[in-house]
Amino acid sequence: MVARLTEDMQQTYVKDLRRLCHHRMFYLLLMTAALFVFYAPLDYLLVPGHYGELLYYRLTVLIFCLFLFFLNHQDTRLRYTYVLASSLYLFSLFVLCLMVIRTGGIASDYFIGFILAVVVFAVMLPLTPSQVLVSGSFAVIVYLVAVFRADFHLGGPANTLINNVFFMVCFVVLVAIQSWFETDSRKESFSLHMQEQEAARYLDQQAEGLEEEIARRSREHQQTENRFRRLFDHIIDDVVLVDTNGRILYANTSFYDHLGLVKEDEINIIDRILPNEQEQFRQSFLQLVADGEVVANYQARLMGAGGAPLEVEINGNRMERDKRLIGLQLIIRDISVRKRMEEDVRKGLFVRKQTENATIMALARLSEYRDVTPKNHLKRIREYSRLLVEFLARKPEYQGTLGGSGVSDLAMASVLHDIGKVGIADDILFQSGPLSAQDQALTRQHTIFGGDVIKAMENSSEVDSGFLEYAKNIAYFHHEKWDGSGYPFGLVEREIPLEARIVALADAYESITSSTKYGKRRSHKQAVHILIGEAGHHFDPDIVDAFVDCEQDFLQIALRLTPSTMDPL
Repeated sequence: MVARLTEDMQQTYVKDLRRLCHHRMFYLLLMTAALFVFYAPLDYLLVPGHYGELLYYRLTVLIFCLFLFFLNHQDTRLRYTYVLASSLYLFSLFVLCLMVIRTGGIASDYFIGFILAVVVFAVMLPLTPSQVLVSGSFAVIVYLVAVFRADFHLGGPANTLINNVFFMVCFVVLVAIQSWFETDSRKESFSLHMQEQEAARYLDQQAEGLEEEIARRSREHQQTENRFRRLFDHIIDDVVLVDTNGRILYANTSFYDHLGLVKEDEINIIDRILPNEQEQFRQSFLQLVADGEVVANYQARLMGAGGAPLEVEINGNRMERDKRLIGLQLIIRDISVRKRMEEDVRKGLFVRKQTENATIMALARLSEYRDVTPKNHLKRIREYSRLLVEFLARKPEYQGTLGGSGVSDLAMASVLHDIGKVGIADDILFQSGPLSAQDQALTRQHTIFGGDVIKAMENSSEVDSGFLEYAKNIAYFHHEKWDGSGYPFGLVEREIPLEARIVALADAYESITSSTKYGKRRSHKQAVHILIGEAGHHFDPDIVDAFVDCEQDFLQIALRLTPSTMDPL
Protein backbone atom coordinates (compact mmCIF):
# COMPACT_ATOMS: atom_id res chain seq x y z
CA MET A 1 0.00 0.00 0.00
CA VAL A 2 1.50 3.35 -1.08
CA ALA A 3 2.26 5.73 1.80
CA ARG A 4 -0.17 8.65 2.08
CA LEU A 5 1.13 12.21 2.31
CA THR A 6 -0.65 15.32 3.55
CA GLU A 7 -1.29 18.20 1.16
CA ASP A 8 1.66 20.23 2.51
CA MET A 9 3.92 17.19 2.45
CA GLN A 10 2.79 16.39 -1.12
CA GLN A 11 3.91 19.81 -2.36
CA THR A 12 7.33 19.38 -0.75
CA TYR A 13 7.53 15.83 -2.08
CA VAL A 14 6.84 16.99 -5.65
CA LYS A 15 9.61 19.60 -5.38
CA ASP A 16 12.05 17.02 -4.05
CA LEU A 17 11.03 14.64 -6.83
CA ARG A 18 11.69 17.30 -9.48
CA ARG A 19 15.08 18.04 -7.89
CA LEU A 20 15.92 14.32 -7.89
CA CYS A 21 14.88 14.00 -11.54
CA HIS A 22 17.05 17.00 -12.48
CA HIS A 23 20.04 15.48 -10.69
CA ARG A 24 19.59 12.04 -12.24
CA MET A 25 19.10 13.54 -15.68
CA PHE A 26 22.87 14.04 -15.94
CA TYR A 27 23.53 10.37 -15.31
CA LEU A 28 20.71 9.35 -17.65
CA LEU A 29 22.23 11.40 -20.45
CA LEU A 30 25.64 9.85 -19.84
CA MET A 31 24.21 6.34 -19.84
CA THR A 32 22.11 6.93 -22.97
CA ALA A 33 25.09 8.31 -24.87
CA ALA A 34 27.29 5.47 -23.66
CA LEU A 35 24.79 2.78 -24.70
CA PHE A 36 24.35 4.20 -28.19
CA VAL A 37 28.08 4.71 -28.78
CA PHE A 38 29.53 1.59 -27.13
CA TYR A 39 27.18 -0.73 -29.02
CA ALA A 40 28.38 0.63 -32.37
CA PRO A 41 30.81 -2.33 -32.93
CA LEU A 42 27.80 -4.66 -32.90
CA ASP A 43 26.49 -2.92 -36.01
CA TYR A 44 29.61 -3.98 -37.87
CA LEU A 45 29.08 -7.59 -36.83
CA LEU A 46 25.30 -7.80 -37.28
CA VAL A 47 24.61 -5.50 -40.26
CA PRO A 48 27.93 -4.52 -41.87
CA GLY A 49 26.09 -3.13 -44.89
CA HIS A 50 24.39 -0.50 -42.72
CA TYR A 51 27.33 0.24 -40.44
CA GLY A 52 27.92 3.76 -41.72
CA GLU A 53 24.26 4.74 -41.58
CA LEU A 54 23.76 3.33 -38.08
CA LEU A 55 26.95 5.03 -36.89
CA TYR A 56 25.48 8.31 -38.12
CA TYR A 57 22.33 7.66 -36.07
CA ARG A 58 24.36 6.89 -32.96
CA LEU A 59 26.49 10.02 -33.32
CA THR A 60 23.29 12.04 -33.76
CA VAL A 61 22.05 10.70 -30.41
CA LEU A 62 25.40 11.59 -28.84
CA ILE A 63 25.17 15.18 -30.09
CA PHE A 64 21.56 15.42 -28.92
CA CYS A 65 22.59 14.18 -25.47
CA LEU A 66 25.31 16.82 -25.27
CA PHE A 67 22.75 19.46 -26.21
CA LEU A 68 20.32 18.27 -23.52
CA PHE A 69 23.19 18.08 -21.03
CA PHE A 70 23.85 21.78 -21.62
CA LEU A 71 20.15 22.67 -21.30
CA ASN A 72 19.78 20.66 -18.10
CA HIS A 73 22.83 22.39 -16.64
CA GLN A 74 21.33 25.80 -17.47
CA ASP A 75 17.93 24.87 -16.01
CA THR A 76 18.83 25.92 -12.45
CA ARG A 77 15.19 26.65 -11.55
CA LEU A 78 14.11 23.13 -12.59
CA ARG A 79 11.40 24.43 -14.91
CA TYR A 80 12.06 22.08 -17.84
CA THR A 81 13.28 18.92 -16.11
CA TYR A 82 10.44 16.70 -17.28
CA VAL A 83 10.42 18.29 -20.75
CA LEU A 84 14.10 17.45 -21.22
CA ALA A 85 13.62 13.89 -19.95
CA SER A 86 10.63 13.35 -22.27
CA SER A 87 12.59 14.79 -25.21
CA LEU A 88 15.46 12.38 -24.62
CA TYR A 89 13.08 9.43 -24.36
CA LEU A 90 11.13 10.32 -27.51
CA PHE A 91 14.27 11.02 -29.54
CA SER A 92 15.81 7.71 -28.44
CA LEU A 93 12.66 5.85 -29.50
CA PHE A 94 12.69 7.69 -32.84
CA VAL A 95 16.29 6.70 -33.55
CA LEU A 96 15.59 3.10 -32.52
CA CYS A 97 12.58 3.13 -34.86
CA LEU A 98 14.82 4.20 -37.78
CA MET A 99 17.36 1.52 -36.90
CA VAL A 100 14.69 -1.20 -36.87
CA ILE A 101 13.29 -0.02 -40.20
CA ARG A 102 16.73 0.05 -41.84
CA THR A 103 17.78 -3.37 -40.52
CA GLY A 104 14.82 -5.48 -41.61
CA GLY A 105 11.81 -4.57 -39.46
CA ILE A 106 10.54 -7.70 -37.77
CA ALA A 107 13.79 -9.54 -38.46
CA SER A 108 15.86 -6.80 -36.79
CA ASP A 109 17.57 -7.59 -33.50
CA TYR A 110 17.40 -3.94 -32.54
CA PHE A 111 14.01 -4.38 -30.90
CA ILE A 112 16.12 -5.01 -27.77
CA GLY A 113 16.86 -1.29 -27.81
CA PHE A 114 13.23 -0.51 -27.00
CA ILE A 115 13.39 -2.76 -23.94
CA LEU A 116 16.64 -1.11 -22.83
CA ALA A 117 15.10 2.34 -23.28
CA VAL A 118 12.12 1.49 -21.05
CA VAL A 119 14.27 -0.15 -18.37
CA VAL A 120 16.96 2.55 -18.30
CA PHE A 121 14.50 5.44 -18.10
CA ALA A 122 12.37 3.71 -15.44
CA VAL A 123 15.40 2.84 -13.32
CA MET A 124 17.25 6.15 -13.61
CA LEU A 125 14.26 8.49 -13.22
CA PRO A 126 11.86 8.51 -10.24
CA LEU A 127 8.82 7.48 -12.30
CA THR A 128 5.47 6.39 -10.91
CA PRO A 129 3.94 3.06 -12.04
CA SER A 130 1.44 4.89 -14.28
CA GLN A 131 4.24 6.87 -15.94
CA VAL A 132 6.16 3.64 -16.54
CA LEU A 133 3.10 1.98 -18.10
CA VAL A 134 2.40 4.96 -20.36
CA SER A 135 6.01 5.34 -21.52
CA GLY A 136 6.39 1.58 -21.95
CA SER A 137 3.17 1.31 -23.95
CA PHE A 138 4.33 4.15 -26.18
CA ALA A 139 7.60 2.28 -26.81
CA VAL A 140 5.64 -0.82 -27.89
CA ILE A 141 3.52 1.30 -30.26
CA VAL A 142 6.61 2.92 -31.79
CA TYR A 143 8.12 -0.52 -32.32
CA LEU A 144 4.96 -1.73 -34.08
CA VAL A 145 4.99 1.37 -36.28
CA ALA A 146 8.62 0.65 -37.20
CA VAL A 147 7.80 -2.97 -38.08
CA PHE A 148 4.85 -2.11 -40.30
CA ARG A 149 6.75 0.79 -41.82
CA ALA A 150 9.38 -1.74 -42.95
CA ASP A 151 6.73 -3.33 -45.23
CA PHE A 152 5.92 -6.15 -42.80
CA HIS A 153 3.16 -8.44 -44.04
CA LEU A 154 1.29 -10.80 -41.73
CA GLY A 155 2.00 -14.39 -42.45
CA GLY A 156 5.31 -16.10 -41.88
CA PRO A 157 6.99 -13.80 -39.33
CA ALA A 158 3.83 -13.24 -37.23
CA ASN A 159 5.12 -15.50 -34.47
CA THR A 160 8.34 -13.50 -34.26
CA LEU A 161 6.43 -10.23 -33.93
CA ILE A 162 4.17 -11.69 -31.24
CA ASN A 163 7.23 -13.02 -29.40
CA ASN A 164 9.00 -9.64 -29.49
CA VAL A 165 5.93 -7.69 -28.39
CA PHE A 166 5.28 -10.21 -25.62
CA PHE A 167 8.76 -9.76 -24.19
CA MET A 168 8.48 -5.98 -24.42
CA VAL A 169 5.13 -5.98 -22.60
CA CYS A 170 6.52 -8.32 -19.91
CA PHE A 171 9.45 -5.98 -19.28
CA VAL A 172 7.11 -2.98 -19.10
CA VAL A 173 4.93 -4.73 -16.50
CA LEU A 174 7.94 -5.87 -14.44
CA VAL A 175 9.46 -2.41 -14.46
CA ALA A 176 6.08 -0.91 -13.47
CA ILE A 177 5.87 -3.29 -10.50
CA GLN A 178 9.40 -2.37 -9.44
CA SER A 179 8.47 1.30 -9.80
CA TRP A 180 5.46 0.71 -7.53
CA PHE A 181 7.72 -0.63 -4.78
CA GLU A 182 10.26 2.15 -5.23
CA THR A 183 7.55 4.83 -5.19
CA ASP A 184 6.10 3.38 -1.99
CA SER A 185 9.54 3.19 -0.39
CA ARG A 186 10.40 6.71 -1.54
CA LYS A 187 7.19 8.17 -0.09
CA GLU A 188 7.56 6.28 3.16
CA SER A 189 11.15 7.45 3.57
CA PHE A 190 10.10 11.01 2.74
CA SER A 191 7.27 10.82 5.31
CA LEU A 192 9.66 9.56 7.98
CA HIS A 193 12.13 12.30 7.08
CA MET A 194 9.42 14.95 7.48
CA GLN A 195 8.41 13.46 10.83
CA GLU A 196 12.03 13.55 11.93
CA GLN A 197 12.29 17.21 10.95
CA GLU A 198 9.09 17.96 12.87
CA ALA A 199 10.47 16.17 15.92
CA ALA A 200 13.74 18.08 15.57
CA ARG A 201 11.84 21.39 15.44
CA TYR A 202 9.93 20.37 18.55
CA LEU A 203 13.17 19.53 20.36
CA ASP A 204 14.67 22.84 19.25
CA GLN A 205 11.67 24.69 20.67
CA GLN A 206 11.96 22.80 23.94
CA ALA A 207 15.69 23.46 24.07
CA GLU A 208 15.13 27.17 23.40
CA GLY A 209 12.52 27.30 26.15
CA LEU A 210 14.87 25.49 28.51
CA GLU A 211 17.73 27.84 27.63
CA GLU A 212 15.51 30.88 28.15
CA GLU A 213 14.36 29.55 31.51
CA ILE A 214 17.92 28.77 32.56
CA ALA A 215 19.08 32.16 31.34
CA ARG A 216 16.26 33.87 33.23
CA ARG A 217 17.03 32.05 36.44
CA SER A 218 20.74 32.74 35.98
CA ARG A 219 20.07 36.45 35.57
CA GLU A 220 17.91 36.49 38.67
CA HIS A 221 20.53 34.60 40.63
CA GLN A 222 23.30 36.92 39.45
CA GLN A 223 21.26 39.99 40.29
CA THR A 224 20.53 38.61 43.75
CA GLU A 225 24.20 37.84 44.42
CA ASN A 226 25.25 41.31 43.24
CA ARG A 227 22.96 43.06 45.67
CA PHE A 228 24.21 44.04 49.06
CA ARG A 229 22.00 41.99 51.34
CA ARG A 230 21.81 43.06 54.94
CA LEU A 231 18.60 41.43 55.85
CA PHE A 232 18.20 37.67 56.23
CA ASP A 233 14.74 37.85 54.71
CA HIS A 234 16.11 38.69 51.29
CA ILE A 235 17.62 35.23 50.74
CA ILE A 236 15.99 33.69 47.69
CA ASP A 237 15.61 30.28 49.35
CA ASP A 238 13.43 29.60 52.37
CA VAL A 239 15.61 29.44 55.49
CA VAL A 240 14.06 27.91 58.57
CA LEU A 241 15.35 27.15 62.08
CA VAL A 242 13.46 24.36 63.87
CA ASP A 243 13.87 22.35 67.04
CA THR A 244 14.34 18.58 67.06
CA ASN A 245 10.55 18.07 66.97
CA GLY A 246 10.11 20.24 63.87
CA ARG A 247 8.63 23.31 65.59
CA ILE A 248 9.65 26.45 63.72
CA LEU A 249 11.80 28.78 65.84
CA TYR A 250 12.55 31.28 63.11
CA ALA A 251 12.03 31.62 59.35
CA ASN A 252 12.66 34.30 56.76
CA THR A 253 9.88 36.22 55.07
CA SER A 254 10.32 34.19 51.88
CA PHE A 255 9.25 31.03 53.72
CA TYR A 256 5.98 32.51 54.97
CA ASP A 257 5.17 34.10 51.63
CA HIS A 258 6.01 30.92 49.77
CA LEU A 259 3.69 28.76 51.83
CA GLY A 260 1.04 31.41 52.46
CA LEU A 261 1.57 31.42 56.26
CA VAL A 262 1.39 34.08 58.97
CA LYS A 263 4.49 34.74 61.09
CA GLU A 264 2.58 34.98 64.35
CA ASP A 265 1.14 31.46 64.04
CA GLU A 266 2.88 28.56 65.76
CA ILE A 267 3.89 26.18 62.96
CA ASN A 268 5.51 22.77 62.85
CA ILE A 269 7.42 22.01 59.64
CA ILE A 270 6.27 18.37 59.80
CA ASP A 271 2.65 19.51 59.49
CA ARG A 272 3.49 21.23 56.20
CA ILE A 273 4.79 17.93 54.68
CA LEU A 274 2.21 15.87 52.81
CA PRO A 275 0.64 13.37 55.27
CA ASN A 276 1.92 10.22 53.56
CA GLU A 277 5.52 11.52 53.72
CA GLN A 278 5.61 12.91 57.28
CA GLU A 279 6.95 9.82 59.03
CA GLN A 280 9.68 9.34 56.46
CA PHE A 281 10.66 13.00 56.81
CA ARG A 282 10.87 12.64 60.59
CA GLN A 283 13.03 9.50 60.47
CA SER A 284 15.14 10.04 57.33
CA PHE A 285 15.77 13.76 57.69
CA LEU A 286 15.06 15.41 61.05
CA GLN A 287 16.48 12.59 63.15
CA LEU A 288 19.67 12.39 61.06
CA VAL A 289 20.22 16.16 61.23
CA ALA A 290 19.58 16.12 65.01
CA ASP A 291 22.23 13.40 65.33
CA GLY A 292 24.79 15.70 63.69
CA GLU A 293 24.73 14.53 60.09
CA VAL A 294 24.63 17.05 57.23
CA VAL A 295 21.78 16.03 54.94
CA ALA A 296 21.75 17.50 51.44
CA ASN A 297 19.31 17.42 48.53
CA TYR A 298 16.49 15.71 50.43
CA GLN A 299 13.38 15.95 48.25
CA ALA A 300 9.89 16.27 49.71
CA ARG A 301 6.52 17.83 48.98
CA LEU A 302 5.17 20.71 51.04
CA MET A 303 1.65 22.07 51.12
CA GLY A 304 1.89 25.49 49.55
CA ALA A 305 -0.53 28.39 49.46
CA GLY A 306 -4.02 27.09 48.81
CA GLY A 307 -2.99 23.52 49.63
CA ALA A 308 -1.23 22.91 46.31
CA PRO A 309 1.77 20.57 46.69
CA LEU A 310 5.22 22.05 46.06
CA GLU A 311 8.25 20.00 45.02
CA VAL A 312 11.11 21.15 47.25
CA GLU A 313 14.72 20.24 47.98
CA ILE A 314 15.89 20.56 51.58
CA ASN A 315 19.40 20.82 52.98
CA GLY A 316 19.85 20.54 56.73
CA ASN A 317 22.56 20.80 59.35
CA ARG A 318 22.82 21.02 63.15
CA MET A 319 23.44 24.54 64.59
CA GLU A 320 25.41 24.72 67.81
CA ARG A 321 26.96 27.43 69.95
CA ASP A 322 29.40 26.56 72.69
CA LYS A 323 28.46 22.91 72.14
CA ARG A 324 24.86 23.75 72.91
CA LEU A 325 22.14 22.99 70.39
CA ILE A 326 20.55 26.10 68.94
CA GLY A 327 18.36 24.36 66.42
CA LEU A 328 18.30 22.60 63.07
CA GLN A 329 18.84 24.87 60.07
CA LEU A 330 16.81 23.96 56.99
CA ILE A 331 17.33 25.57 53.59
CA ILE A 332 14.33 24.88 51.39
CA ARG A 333 14.39 25.39 47.63
CA ASP A 334 11.39 25.13 45.29
CA ILE A 335 12.30 22.75 42.43
CA SER A 336 8.88 22.57 40.78
CA VAL A 337 10.09 24.38 37.66
CA ARG A 338 13.18 22.17 37.46
CA LYS A 339 11.02 19.06 37.75
CA ARG A 340 8.80 20.25 34.93
CA MET A 341 11.81 21.01 32.74
CA GLU A 342 13.32 17.59 33.49
CA GLU A 343 10.06 15.95 32.46
CA ASP A 344 9.99 17.97 29.23
CA VAL A 345 13.56 16.90 28.46
CA ARG A 346 12.70 13.25 29.11
CA LYS A 347 9.75 13.50 26.76
CA GLY A 348 11.92 15.14 24.11
CA LEU A 349 14.56 12.41 24.39
CA PHE A 350 11.86 9.77 24.08
CA VAL A 351 10.53 11.37 20.89
CA ARG A 352 14.06 11.54 19.48
CA LYS A 353 14.66 7.85 20.29
CA GLN A 354 11.41 6.91 18.55
CA THR A 355 12.46 8.94 15.51
CA GLU A 356 15.85 7.22 15.41
CA ASN A 357 14.17 3.79 15.53
CA ALA A 358 11.80 4.76 12.71
CA THR A 359 14.76 5.92 10.60
CA ILE A 360 16.60 2.66 11.24
CA MET A 361 13.54 0.62 10.18
CA ALA A 362 13.17 2.73 7.04
CA LEU A 363 16.83 2.12 6.18
CA ALA A 364 16.48 -1.60 6.86
CA ARG A 365 13.43 -1.83 4.61
CA LEU A 366 15.63 -0.82 1.69
CA SER A 367 17.07 -4.33 1.80
CA GLU A 368 13.62 -5.83 2.32
CA TYR A 369 12.32 -4.17 -0.84
CA ARG A 370 15.35 -5.53 -2.68
CA ASP A 371 14.49 -9.15 -1.83
CA VAL A 372 11.44 -11.39 -1.88
CA THR A 373 10.57 -11.81 1.80
CA PRO A 374 7.24 -12.39 3.56
CA LYS A 375 5.54 -9.59 5.40
CA ASN A 376 6.96 -8.68 8.85
CA HIS A 377 10.28 -10.37 7.98
CA LEU A 378 12.34 -7.70 9.76
CA LYS A 379 10.07 -7.65 12.80
CA ARG A 380 10.40 -11.40 13.20
CA ILE A 381 14.19 -11.27 12.88
CA ARG A 382 14.29 -8.52 15.50
CA GLU A 383 12.09 -10.40 17.98
CA TYR A 384 13.90 -13.73 17.46
CA SER A 385 17.22 -12.00 18.13
CA ARG A 386 15.84 -10.22 21.20
CA LEU A 387 14.57 -13.51 22.59
CA LEU A 388 17.93 -15.27 22.11
CA VAL A 389 19.79 -12.38 23.75
CA GLU A 390 17.46 -12.41 26.76
CA PHE A 391 17.92 -16.13 27.30
CA LEU A 392 21.71 -15.97 26.78
CA ALA A 393 21.98 -13.06 29.22
CA ARG A 394 20.73 -15.38 31.97
CA LYS A 395 23.94 -17.37 31.74
CA PRO A 396 26.75 -16.00 33.95
CA GLU A 397 29.35 -16.08 31.16
CA TYR A 398 27.22 -13.74 28.99
CA GLN A 399 25.84 -11.34 31.61
CA GLY A 400 28.74 -8.91 31.30
CA THR A 401 28.55 -8.92 27.49
CA LEU A 402 24.79 -8.63 27.01
CA GLY A 403 23.80 -6.54 30.02
CA GLY A 404 22.42 -3.00 30.11
CA SER A 405 21.17 -1.66 26.78
CA GLY A 406 22.78 -4.55 24.87
CA VAL A 407 19.47 -6.37 24.46
CA SER A 408 17.61 -3.52 22.75
CA ASP A 409 20.65 -2.34 20.75
CA LEU A 410 21.40 -5.82 19.39
CA ALA A 411 17.74 -6.52 18.59
CA MET A 412 17.39 -3.28 16.66
CA ALA A 413 20.75 -3.79 14.93
CA SER A 414 19.62 -7.20 13.65
CA VAL A 415 17.20 -5.61 11.16
CA LEU A 416 20.19 -4.24 9.22
CA HIS A 417 21.71 -7.68 8.63
CA ASP A 418 20.95 -7.71 4.88
CA ILE A 419 21.28 -3.95 4.20
CA GLY A 420 24.13 -4.78 1.80
CA LYS A 421 21.67 -6.33 -0.67
CA VAL A 422 20.91 -2.86 -1.97
CA GLY A 423 24.30 -3.12 -3.69
CA ILE A 424 23.49 -6.36 -5.57
CA ALA A 425 22.28 -6.06 -9.17
CA ASP A 426 18.59 -6.79 -9.84
CA ASP A 427 19.28 -9.44 -12.47
CA ILE A 428 21.20 -11.45 -9.85
CA LEU A 429 19.09 -10.72 -6.78
CA PHE A 430 15.77 -11.53 -8.45
CA GLN A 431 16.96 -14.53 -10.46
CA SER A 432 14.50 -17.37 -9.89
CA GLY A 433 16.74 -20.28 -10.90
CA PRO A 434 20.05 -21.49 -9.43
CA LEU A 435 22.85 -18.94 -9.41
CA SER A 436 26.09 -19.47 -11.30
CA ALA A 437 29.32 -19.61 -9.32
CA GLN A 438 30.13 -16.05 -10.38
CA ASP A 439 26.67 -14.72 -9.45
CA GLN A 440 26.79 -16.56 -6.14
CA ALA A 441 30.13 -14.93 -5.36
CA LEU A 442 28.67 -11.51 -6.21
CA THR A 443 25.62 -12.17 -4.04
CA ARG A 444 27.84 -13.04 -1.08
CA GLN A 445 29.41 -9.60 -1.38
CA HIS A 446 26.29 -8.14 0.25
CA THR A 447 27.90 -8.83 3.65
CA ILE A 448 30.89 -6.67 2.72
CA PHE A 449 28.70 -3.93 1.22
CA GLY A 450 26.50 -3.76 4.32
CA GLY A 451 29.37 -3.89 6.79
CA ASP A 452 31.29 -1.18 4.95
CA VAL A 453 28.27 1.16 4.89
CA ILE A 454 27.69 0.83 8.64
CA LYS A 455 31.42 1.09 9.33
CA ALA A 456 31.46 4.42 7.48
CA MET A 457 28.53 5.59 9.62
CA GLU A 458 30.41 4.48 12.75
CA ASN A 459 33.56 6.36 11.70
CA SER A 460 31.62 9.56 11.07
CA SER A 461 29.78 9.37 14.40
CA GLU A 462 31.01 11.79 17.06
CA VAL A 463 30.16 9.40 19.91
CA ASP A 464 30.82 5.72 20.52
CA SER A 465 27.73 3.76 19.56
CA GLY A 466 27.20 0.21 20.76
CA PHE A 467 24.33 -0.06 18.30
CA LEU A 468 26.52 0.71 15.27
CA GLU A 469 29.16 -1.75 16.49
CA TYR A 470 26.53 -4.48 16.73
CA ALA A 471 25.04 -3.59 13.33
CA LYS A 472 28.45 -3.58 11.63
CA ASN A 473 29.45 -6.99 13.00
CA ILE A 474 26.06 -8.49 12.16
CA ALA A 475 26.19 -7.22 8.57
CA TYR A 476 29.75 -8.50 8.07
CA PHE A 477 29.60 -11.89 9.80
CA HIS A 478 26.02 -13.23 9.99
CA HIS A 479 26.81 -15.77 7.24
CA GLU A 480 29.91 -17.13 9.02
CA LYS A 481 29.61 -20.68 10.40
CA TRP A 482 30.87 -22.19 13.65
CA ASP A 483 33.03 -24.78 11.79
CA GLY A 484 34.63 -22.17 9.51
CA SER A 485 32.76 -23.06 6.31
CA GLY A 486 30.86 -19.76 6.12
CA TYR A 487 31.64 -16.52 4.32
CA PRO A 488 32.98 -13.91 3.68
CA PHE A 489 36.09 -14.59 5.83
CA GLY A 490 35.69 -18.20 6.96
CA LEU A 491 35.93 -17.33 10.67
CA VAL A 492 35.86 -20.19 13.20
CA GLU A 493 33.92 -20.50 16.47
CA ARG A 494 34.44 -17.52 18.80
CA GLU A 495 36.32 -15.58 16.15
CA ILE A 496 32.79 -14.77 14.97
CA PRO A 497 31.32 -11.90 17.04
CA LEU A 498 28.59 -13.04 19.44
CA GLU A 499 25.95 -10.77 17.91
CA ALA A 500 26.57 -12.27 14.44
CA ARG A 501 26.25 -15.80 15.84
CA ILE A 502 22.92 -14.89 17.42
CA VAL A 503 21.46 -13.32 14.27
CA ALA A 504 22.75 -16.23 12.16
CA LEU A 505 20.44 -18.63 14.03
CA ALA A 506 17.52 -16.18 14.04
CA ASP A 507 17.93 -15.65 10.27
CA ALA A 508 18.15 -19.40 9.66
CA TYR A 509 14.94 -20.07 11.61
CA GLU A 510 13.23 -17.29 9.66
CA SER A 511 14.40 -18.72 6.31
CA ILE A 512 13.26 -22.25 7.21
CA THR A 513 9.80 -21.26 8.47
CA SER A 514 9.04 -18.53 5.92
CA SER A 515 7.93 -19.06 2.36
CA THR A 516 10.51 -17.40 0.11
CA LYS A 517 11.88 -17.79 -3.39
CA TYR A 518 14.70 -19.94 -1.99
CA GLY A 519 12.72 -22.93 -0.79
CA LYS A 520 9.56 -24.45 0.55
CA ARG A 521 8.31 -23.31 3.95
CA ARG A 522 8.77 -25.87 6.72
CA SER A 523 7.10 -26.39 10.08
CA HIS A 524 8.38 -25.15 13.43
CA LYS A 525 9.09 -28.74 14.51
CA GLN A 526 11.18 -29.37 11.40
CA ALA A 527 13.05 -26.10 11.98
CA VAL A 528 13.91 -27.09 15.57
CA HIS A 529 15.19 -30.47 14.35
CA ILE A 530 17.35 -28.85 11.63
CA LEU A 531 18.85 -26.21 13.92
CA ILE A 532 19.71 -28.73 16.65
CA GLY A 533 21.39 -30.90 14.03
CA GLU A 534 23.56 -27.95 12.96
CA ALA A 535 24.90 -27.26 16.49
CA GLY A 536 28.68 -27.30 16.34
CA HIS A 537 28.65 -27.10 12.54
CA HIS A 538 26.69 -24.06 11.43
CA PHE A 539 25.77 -22.61 14.83
CA ASP A 540 27.31 -21.92 18.22
CA PRO A 541 26.20 -24.77 20.55
CA ASP A 542 25.49 -22.28 23.37
CA ILE A 543 23.11 -20.34 21.14
CA VAL A 544 21.41 -23.55 20.00
CA ASP A 545 20.94 -24.46 23.70
CA ALA A 546 19.35 -21.08 24.32
CA PHE A 547 17.12 -21.61 21.28
CA VAL A 548 15.98 -24.98 22.61
CA ASP A 549 15.09 -23.31 25.94
CA CYS A 550 12.89 -20.75 24.23
CA GLU A 551 11.76 -22.53 21.05
CA GLN A 552 8.10 -22.33 22.08
CA ASP A 553 8.50 -18.56 22.38
CA PHE A 554 9.93 -18.58 18.83
CA LEU A 555 6.78 -20.34 17.68
CA GLN A 556 4.55 -17.76 19.38
CA ILE A 557 6.44 -14.89 17.71
CA ALA A 558 6.17 -16.61 14.33
CA LEU A 559 2.42 -17.15 14.78
CA ARG A 560 1.87 -13.58 15.92
CA LEU A 561 3.85 -11.91 13.12
CA THR A 562 3.17 -14.31 10.24
CA PRO A 563 0.57 -13.10 7.67
CA SER A 564 -2.75 -14.91 7.93
CA THR A 565 -2.54 -15.84 4.24
CA MET A 566 0.36 -18.23 4.90
CA ASP A 567 -0.07 -21.85 5.96
CA PRO A 568 0.09 -22.46 9.74
CA LEU A 569 3.31 -23.72 11.33
